[in-house]
Amino acid sequence: MKVPDRHRGFTLIELLVVIAIIAVLIALLLPAVQSAREAARRAQCVNNLKQLGLAAHNYISINNVFPSQSINNTINPGWAWEPSWVTFILPEMEQQPAYNAINFSLPMLEIGFVSPTAFGGPANSTAGLMTIASLLCPSESVQHSISYGGDWAQCNYAGAYGGPGMISSCNGIIVPSRGDPFVSSPGLGPVSVASVTDGTSNTAMFSEHLLGAGSGLDGLTPGYVSPYVAGSQLAKRCLFQVSSVSPLPDQGANGVAVAMQLVTACKAIPGGTVPSEDAGTGYAWLYTQGYDTLNLSYSHVMTPNSLSCTGNESGFFGGQGNFTSDGSAGGWLAASTATSNHPGGVNVCMGDGHVQFIKDSVSIQAWWALGSRNRGEVIGADQY
Repeated sequence: MKVPDRHRGFTLIELLVVIAIIAVLIALLLPAVQSAREAARRAQCVNNLKQLGLAAHNYISINNVFPSQSINNTINPGWAWEPSWVTFILPEMEQQPAYNAINFSLPMLEIGFVSPTAFGGPANSTAGLMTIASLLCPSESVQHSISYGGDWAQCNYAGAYGGPGMISSCNGIIVPSRGDPFVSSPGLGPVSVASVTDGTSNTAMFSEHLLGAGSGLDGLTPGYVSPYVAGSQLAKRCLFQVSSVSPLPDQGANGVAVAMQLVTACKAIPGGTVPSEDAGTGYAWLYTQGYDTLNLSYSHVMTPNSLSCTGNESGFFGGQGNFTSDGSAGGWLAASTATSNHPGGVNVCMGDGHVQFIKDSVSIQAWWALGSRNRGEVIGADQY
């Protein structure tokens, strides 16, 4: 009589081998999935910037100038926060209802009253609390009420304020309009296409920045000035002070050395805990101030994804260095840096509307040249 074969199961060793193989396959698969998802997010970010570029050019076709970073409010000049560049192109972004909801005869926000229900808030909170998806980068990992306890709708995109202001201030495309009470510069806008003598295809118009590290995000006691570790994940969302540098505007060739001092000092910030502002980058798309290079602006001083830094404080809110306790604004000579969660660089919409991915490794000279509209720099596409 034939004895039937025994059913043989997995041995312990075979089971461990199978588990190990599965673990290796998962380890290989996850980065690929994450990379594919980031590629999709980056593509959406590029599309967002293209929409902003198209909206800006539709605005130009009507007004013959690029949208200004801000326009001084005549109702309460010198104190009222002003409508931002975003508000001017809302109709061209297919956001006519949001545009219609804004009362431009009132200040967007009164300094010192920063809640949506404060002075200026009731009239404009309908628009200001409206989240616009195309103003948020899909790779942004934080969406929160950034500072001041407000709930304003936020923005990951910023207008190009220009290259180092120590060399030539307000020499970008998206700059404050003439008459700003806090910024005295020959480069004030509005900027026409003809004045972009370096060429719109070689001059940045918009880029991106991570939302600022405000109260509640860092786990610290709510407040405006907090210590951050320069090497931490929050560092790119903050503004650090370099007290050894005292910048002055429009110094021409003499300003190059001061700009490099700021760059060198910012790169040398130690990895330990140092004072920094809860930088309010992107805390509201509705309003800004001409001196405020953080909320809806960025400057071509530090290369992409570096720290944001400011020089020695000089004066009240609009001070050129401006490291005040207001907790939001880098002065108009600060290094307010383009940042993102995209690996290796940031997306930049050029003045002609096309979007370019600029690597973190771009040379400082090329990055400065991309920021200025009329300094005569000659750069090739292979330099960035």
